[in-house]
Amino acid sequence: MSDTVREIKERLSIVDVVGAYVKLTRAGKYWKGLSPFTKERTPSFFVTPDRGLYHCFSTGKGGDMFTFVEEMESVDFKGALKILADKAGVEIVREAPGERDERADVYAALAAATEYFADALIKKPEALQYLTKRGLSAETIRTWRIGYAPKEWRALKEVLMGQGYSEATLLKAGLVKRPDAEEGSKKETASYDRFRGRIMFPLFDVSGRVIAFSGRIFDEEPGLQSAKYLNSPEGVLFDKSRALYGIHEAKTGIRTLGFTMLVEGQVDLVLAHQVGYKNTVATSGTALTASHVEILKRYSQNILLSYDGDVAGIRATHRAAELLLPQGMNAKVVALPPGVDPADCIQSNAQVFKDAVKHARTVIDFFVAHILNTVPDPRTQRLEIGSLVLPLVAKIPNALEQSHFVTRIAETLGVEERVVQTELDKVARTGQASAAPTALVQDPFFAEDQREKLLYGIWRTFADDADSRAEMVRTLFVGVFGEERFVTRSALGSHEDEAARISASEDFFTLYQARDAQDQFLEELTKEAARSSTKVKEQYDALKRDLRVAEAAGDTARVTELMQALADLSKKLQ
Repeated sequence: MSDTVREIKERLSIVDVVGAYVKLTRAGKYWKGLSPFTKERTPSFFVTPDRGLYHCFSTGKGGDMFTFVEEMESVDFKGALKILADKAGVEIVREAPGERDERADVYAALAAATEYFADALIKKPEALQYLTKRGLSAETIRTWRIGYAPKEWRALKEVLMGQGYSEATLLKAGLVKRPDAEEGSKKETASYDRFRGRIMFPLFDVSGRVIAFSGRIFDEEPGLQSAKYLNSPEGVLFDKSRALYGIHEAKTGIRTLGFTMLVEGQVDLVLAHQVGYKNTVATSGTALTASHVEILKRYSQNILLSYDGDVAGIRATHRAAELLLPQGMNAKVVALPPGVDPADCIQSNAQVFKDAVKHARTVIDFFVAHILNTVPDPRTQRLEIGSLVLPLVAKIPNALEQSHFVTRIAETLGVEERVVQTELDKVARTGQASAAPTALVQDPFFAEDQREKLLYGIWRTFADDADSRAEMVRTLFVGVFGEERFVTRSALGSHEDEAARISASEDFFTLYQARDAQDQFLEELTKEAARSSTKVKEQYDALKRDLRVAEAAGDTARVTELMQALADLSKKLQ
């Protein structure tokens, strides 16, 4: 390894390495610039070329080019080695499985799995044809190392164990899993491949090493309904709250173009890169998090959100804005036609997508326009802007920028600026607006016909993940729909019902990524169910009173009618 380090240092200058991140100017035998680790106006960051070192006087940080890349890219030494080796054109010789530590073994197993999936895709022309129909070129498929997981239970496991990887390593890598043992059983059960019959998208760290996978369902298994996307579990390498799909390819493009493009899906991302937006990244199996924002800020303060043009995409855009604006990020939105995602837009007409990017608007302007286009009543428009947009304005740290949007909103609504400012001050003091927004926050999961599918889906997901909240959700389900319905739910559900359940569950985990947000939603749903139960009980008691009156009057027809109504209502009280 020391020979590799020496060869990299011989080929690369620390000025070139640091200069890709910091604007440097010569100062005698040194180079100086503004610190990349803190905000400053006077340069305190110095590079010494003849010694190959840097030092930041404002933070006390210093070291060589490897230390610098570790700091800037949030990687370990091996990650920095990979980045600099690629930059220098130096080959890193792989070690045998038995000569690595635990993390290195997991990295190696994931790399081997990537090669296996890529080879399997070549042997699966239907999967390759699917990707081609989605608009992916052969070069894009190769660049992003997209593959296919055969619909076999232990094909990958057998191949990798034959290459010397232990079952323990494959479990840590999330490539195989063990079936859930029956309660009270001590019997050991054989592990099997986690991904089967899926198009496989490797997820990379910033240095280009595979850390996880996202698999899109391609071959449905008979009698088994599966989620559309299945991601690797979090582990020693994969933290979905920090992982950004495509960052290894996009980091150079971000610095070149001066902004980051953020999309939701893997296909959205690879097609964006394919048409020239090589500054595009995506979150991996989660909504945007504060950790993601922290990483993105290192590359650029400018970000374009290009989410799906449906209700869920609009909600996700708002949640992202709530995280980006307090950090001083210049956030804009790529407005796509309703119901259209970036991949579909690029595939059907790339120029439409490029025009949308060119005319991206600030998140504030975007949501004002969204409300004006979707809410017809002027009074409700004002309430919606007050409850949806002003909380975003309040998160902007720059007072001058806030003032700009106060003026814009006042002009749009035809009111005085002081009125808007008064409401903004109220939001800043209390943290919330006068009224809750309806266009974005009302939740379809409170609809009667959605609850059963949703609760069963949440319960099954929690149970599969051994989440302690599974029993609470089961209790809520039984309290609303009854024990018998819980026991027979899967057997009674039609194929369409099961698909709807999976869809509802996926929507829930997309909308409520954080645990506290999930808990808050479930608490509200519990309260709402209790209120509904009380209301049904009151209706039941009223019907019984009416029944006694009808029986006393000898009104047979009315008695029959009320008996049927009581029978129907009693099902909701089980």
